[in-house]
Amino acid sequence: MKELFEDVAVEKFTVECSLMYSSFIYCLMLNRIVRRYSSMELSFLLGQEDDFIDNIERFKVIDFSIDLYGQLCKVFRHTSFAHHQYHGEKDIKHEMHVWEAGGTIFYRMECYKSVYESIVLFQLTEEDPNTAAYRYKNSVELDQCQSQEILKIMLENNLFKNPISGLELHRLLENTLESQVYPIHFKTELEKLIGRKGKAPLKRTKRRSYGYRYVLHPGTDMTYAMDFVNQKFDKL
Repeated sequence: MKELFEDVAVEKFTVECSLMYSSFIYCLMLNRIVRRYSSMELSFLLGQEDDFIDNIERFKVIDFSIDLYGQLCKVFRHTSFAHHQYHGEKDIKHEMHVWEAGGTIFYRMECYKSVYESIVLFQLTEEDPNTAAYRYKNSVELDQCQSQEILKIMLENNLFKNPISGLELHRLLENTLESQVYPIHFKTELEKLIGRKGKAPLKRTKRRSYGYRYVLHPGTDMTYAMDFVNQKFDKL
């Protein structure tokens, strides 16, 4: 075990924040990891850029907005997933330590009671998504094939006539298949259909929405759209 942690590069991210906020980060990460979502997958389900959750968990961005909390409740299927046991306390120094060893990512959150004394608030681990994709290659290919088939059906049934979120699409996919499909594999296939008008049938937009939604380009011919899909998906 000692060999796993020798000469491991540890990233450290520091911020002054309240215990309420660090508790929110803990609940966010715990719910994400329990559901086996990578930070990129959760960002996709929230309709945000790929590094959105990664930046929040590493204190690169501070976000405790009602919009974000509401969307997280939808993704996690909780009316309230965070524990607000801290109220009115002053901001204190927090540090998030992140390192990878043996195909596992480790997270340790510390807060400083004084200049000289810190305590560990929590430590969490998850399997490195890149390792998992390599280890479970057959499962990845199955998820991709199933995603392609359902995306074809979605297009044929004109589901993209109106903007629809990645979360809604992914839930429809899993409900149709009656099985779990990792969001990253669905996202990979969906993004093959996104581009400029005349170059791809779908676009993503944040118009009148907290997160990105997906919709057909105006005036897109369905025959062209299906031909495009068949060409793209034949390359798996």
